[in-house]
Parts: sequence; C-alpha cells; structure tokens
Amino acid sequence: MKKAFITDWLDKYGGAERVVSAINEIYEFDYYYAYVNKMTLELQKKTFGNRDVNVISSRIMSLFKYKFRILMPFFPYIIKKFNKQTKQNEIDLVISSSWTMSKGYRSGNELHICYLQARNFKYVWEEADLYFKGPLKLVSFVKGYLQRFDIESARNPDYLISNSVFVQNWVKERYKRDSVVIYPPVDVEDFYISDTTDDYYVTVGRLEPYKRFDIVVEAFTQNKKKLVVIGDGTQSKYLKSIAGVNIEFTGYLEKTKIKDYLSKSKAFVFAGVEDFGIVIVEAHASGVPTIVFSGGAANEIVTPENGLCYNIQNAESLNSKLIDFENQYLSYNKNKIRESSLKFSKERFKNEIRTYVESLKVKCLPHLN
Repeated sequence: MKKAFITDWLDKYGGAERVVSAINEIYEFDYYYAYVNKMTLELQKKTFGNRDVNVISSRIMSLFKYKFRILMPFFPYIIKKFNKQTKQNEIDLVISSSWTMSKGYRSGNELHICYLQARNFKYVWEEADLYFKGPLKLVSFVKGYLQRFDIESARNPDYLISNSVFVQNWVKERYKRDSVVIYPPVDVEDFYISDTTDDYYVTVGRLEPYKRFDIVVEAFTQNKKKLVVIGDGTQSKYLKSIAGVNIEFTGYLEKTKIKDYLSKSKAFVFAGVEDFGIVIVEAHASGVPTIVFSGGAANEIVTPENGLCYNIQNAESLNSKLIDFENQYLSYNKNKIRESSLKFSKERFKNEIRTYVESLKVKCLPHLN
C-alpha cells in the first residue's frame, strides 16, 4: 500500500504542526508533501523526524517567502497542477492536513482522509476583509471564484475530520458535508501546577487583529487589575498605546517561560474566536482557570469546574464575568482543573486517529489489508 501525507505550508511549530507530528508518529508514509516549506531544519526534524518533505510549488510560491498568501488567486491552478503531477505515483491512501489547500488533492481512486485544522480558507470567508486589503484589494473580485473553488475542493476527500464541533458545524454549513470530530493533541504532560499563585491575570497568543487582544487590554485598563500579555505581532505597538500602567507586555517568550507565567497566574483570559483553543487547554493543564469568550470552540473546553465564558465580545462583558470569577475564585480546585485537560492528550489523539483510519482502510481498501 502506497501512502502519502500532504499539508499546506510549514513555517513554524504550533498547534497545527503538533497534529502533523502526531500523525507522522503513527504512520510511515511513502511520500511527504507541502505546498510551501519555510521551516528551519530543526523544526522540520521535530515535525517529521528524518523524513524528506517534497515541496510542491517551490518556484512559484516560495518566491514570495512568508507573503505567499498573496498568491491566493493562483491556488486553484497550483492544486490542479499538483494533482496531475502525482497521478503516476499510484497512491492508495492519502492523509492530508488542511487549512486551505490540501483538501483539494485528488489524482485517482486513492482513499483520501482530510484533517481540517480550522475553518478552511478563512481568507475568502470570515476573514476576507483582513486579507483583501493593500495590494490584494485589487484582486478582491476573485473572492467569489475562490469561495466556489473552496467548496469544490472540499468534495475531494472521501472523509473529513474536524478539529472541533464548532468546525464540524461550519463544515456542514459551508460545504454541506459531514465530518467526525477528533480534537487535536495538546502536550498536557509538559505543563505543571505551581505551588504559588500570584495576583495577576495572563493572556497569550499572536498579537493580531482577529485574536481581539484589544478587548482584553481595554477591559484591564478599565478594571486596573494586573495583566501580563505574552506574545508579539502586528498589533503590539497599538495595544501598548491603549494600555494602562497595570498591563505588562513581555513580547515573545520561550515555552518554558510561558509555562511559568501560566502556572502562577490567577486566571487565563481570552477574547478571540478559536477553532479549537490549545492555549485554553494548556492553561487548564497548569491548574489555572480560564475566562474566555464563548464563541468558537470555547464551550467545548470550558466547564463550570475549570472556568467561565462570557457571551458578548466586548470589554464590558469580560469585566462583568471577571467580577463573577473573583466572587467564586476560592471554589476552583487546581487538580480538578488539570484533570479536565487530560482528555485532550497526545496519546488520546493518536489512538482516535489510528482507530478511525484503520476502520476506513478495512472498509475502503480491503484488498490491500
């Protein structure tokens, strides 16, 4: 049986790359493909071991380095070209990891199982206004075409896996397709409960507009409670300009320092809409309660035992929920909070993926088992 693994682009080691790494711990593939690979050799080895990754569109997309998304109007052409190129490989099983492009793979009669890392191709759906600006505003007229192509691409996999119920519902609405839910792996064993709790709140992530750190900063500027903001991004300068003196910005930190800040914090706060929300689980793995916006997959992670959700995405709603949190703070149990994170472990993910893929191999490829 010939097997191939396909992913969109590789540039860092985050939550999506942990999914890729875990899948590659389960299966040895004959072919490894990525549309763009900007990873360092160290990170690539961390993700794929010693396996070579074939870059699908090196001459076209890599010319734009980290701004390869500017080539969005050409994604359909690139996908179709790759499908033709790999037809001769006679692949039997494809597992893809898709944010945008990889779900579009189809070269023959292979069994294609696609793990959707998020609501796909958000650049032409919910986040179109964020991406079709500047030079891309000139080609915003292709948005409708790209939406239609995205829907067409979503028909190519035989089976879809969503990374949350939130994404599963989105897939049903946008693509009119069913999918199973397998939550992504979180390295919960790497986090720990601290013996001490300091009097500050913490938030972590890339400081980008869609993450809505502006809401968190506004809320804490109003309530004057100590807040530590961990991360860097295009909004860093703006957020600092609107922040009160009670708010500390650390910039980018190594994981060991993030773990220390998390474990000693009073609570983790967040205002964005996450397709899953790995950092929420990491806070719980540290025994820390969370106060997060109820949009996205937050309600699938946060329970009365480990935190609170607020229902309106603004500073007033967050501050109102902070009052509720402080009134019941002493009722939280660090060990129980950590326990709630264990169901998202890496071993759980690997077992669920293996069970699902093997069942489909028996069903769809009985002659090769």
